[in-house]
Amino acid sequence: MKQFLLTSYNRLASLDLGLWLLAGTMLFLAIGSFLQGEGSSINEVPLLLWLREVPLRESWWLWVSLLFLVMLALNTVLCSIDSLSAKWQRGSFLSRIAPQAMHLGFLLIMVAHLQSAAGSFKQAVEVGPGFGITFADGSRLVFTDFSATYSPMGMPTSLSATFTYPKGGGTATATISPNHPFFYQGHGIYVKDVAPPPMKRALVEVHREPGAGMALAGGLIFTVANIVLLFRRRGRS
Repeated sequence: MKQFLLTSYNRLASLDLGLWLLAGTMLFLAIGSFLQGEGSSINEVPLLLWLREVPLRESWWLWVSLLFLVMLALNTVLCSIDSLSAKWQRGSFLSRIAPQAMHLGFLLIMVAHLQSAAGSFKQAVEVGPGFGITFADGSRLVFTDFSATYSPMGMPTSLSATFTYPKGGGTATATISPNHPFFYQGHGIYVKDVAPPPMKRALVEVHREPGAGMALAGGLIFTVANIVLLFRRRGRS
């Protein structure tokens, strides 16, 4: 039994297994990208909700990919443990910790995507003056005005939407444009299109990505650790 457990551990902690899992994940995700037609809602609803609602015959590739990712996360943790155990007394602290920090950043990104898969939200709505968006706590964001500027060729050069929202004991006014969204109650408010004057209508999207902060942290840790490792190796060459 002890030998079986040791053999299983060594296989799960194998770098070769990690590479095969990465290749398998990319393969099945590529297969899924071709299987999904234009009418698929996979990009419009939380991932776990999509998996519950879609028949297995259409979602099998994603279940396989998720299984590979779970195994890859376990493989990453075990590889880090083995690496630290073998190299803890050798080399500088930065050389020892940088690869493990990269692994940590990778794992944080995976957990962040899992958070968003479970609790994300995205909805597009057409709004006009007086149209309100109600949030879970009962507060309302009410649109008051819209603006659109077009080039002589008829292409939009600027779009914006103005609304009021609760702040403190009263209300405040904010204006959003394509590159300047507004964040409220953990939701992002984005303007996607505005009807030409004199019409007062706009297409607005409301997003909620609970894993965004953790994904940013994971990306920063991964990037900084990667830069540190490259400079350390460059210094030894």
